[in-house]
Amino acid sequence: MDEFGTYGSRFPNIVIIVNPRAGSTTPEYLSAVTDVCREHSDHVRVAPTEHPGHATALAADLAAGATRADLVVCIGGDGTLRDVVAGLVGGGAAAPPPLAVLPGGTANSNYRSLWDDVPWQQSLLAVLNGDADHRHLDLARLADPARLVVLGLSTGLFAEATDRARNSPVAGRPRYQQAIAESLRTYRPYPGRVLVDGAVIQSGRTILANVGGGRHRAGVLNVLPRSIRDDGLLDVCVLDTGIPAEKALELMRTGDHLDVAGSTYARGRSVTLERLDGLPLHFEHDGEVVPTERGTITVDVLPRALHVLASPKRTGG
Repeated sequence: MDEFGTYGSRFPNIVIIVNPRAGSTTPEYLSAVTDVCREHSDHVRVAPTEHPGHATALAADLAAGATRADLVVCIGGDGTLRDVVAGLVGGGAAAPPPLAVLPGGTANSNYRSLWDDVPWQQSLLAVLNGDADHRHLDLARLADPARLVVLGLSTGLFAEATDRARNSPVAGRPRYQQAIAESLRTYRPYPGRVLVDGAVIQSGRTILANVGGGRHRAGVLNVLPRSIRDDGLLDVCVLDTGIPAEKALELMRTGDHLDVAGSTYARGRSVTLERLDGLPLHFEHDGEVVPTERGTITVDVLPRALHVLASPKRTGG
């Protein structure tokens, strides 16, 4: 047994938590993943989610209950992964089992941050053969409402586009790209302020603020190009009206938006986002819009809280 509680490159008991309703999850895909796992493990169980919050209960039991797993594989979107992480981290186990993330949603930004966009077979075999890195990723925590944040949290344009994307018939990453394009037609920046570790870094008309976590949102926008997911810090990028939103989004594909006026970037352990006109500050995290009547949100880092298996070539992200 090694320091992580696993047995060399072999995990005797693997549980696959899958959201069968996720954007790119099919029965054929799940069957293929299960077959690969069975070639490398003594026991493989598939645990489909049946309702919202079910993934959290399943993961909590796998972390600390009688059915503890040696490896948890998650197939689903960012929301499914967030629920799994909440169960693993909040389940009360001193050392939860490691997590392997496979693509199964729409944008798959979490998968990209750990494996880039390599085929799932390549990442899963690396995990099962002992060729993946064990990493302990930082998470973030909202106090009110009490929630864990895995990939990132955003306000403004991204939050509005996330809400719009829920009803889009478009599949895959183009769903969010189309939703952002549609939101740009009617979106109005809000009067905001952002504080990092108590110091104001931006104040004024705000297009969006993004806190994380993962570098990419919507799968293709490199919003936080300097983020490292296990450095004990949250990264934050704020766009104000000093740059046209369309231009900023174009530059975000390569991370070049940090070099222009209207973009503010910082790191810290605690980030506070404010809306200054008395209206609620709508936000999303991990692909879910969270209803709130609050005008202030504070996000705090949870250093090295999540044990994952990741590409040895993907040290950033």
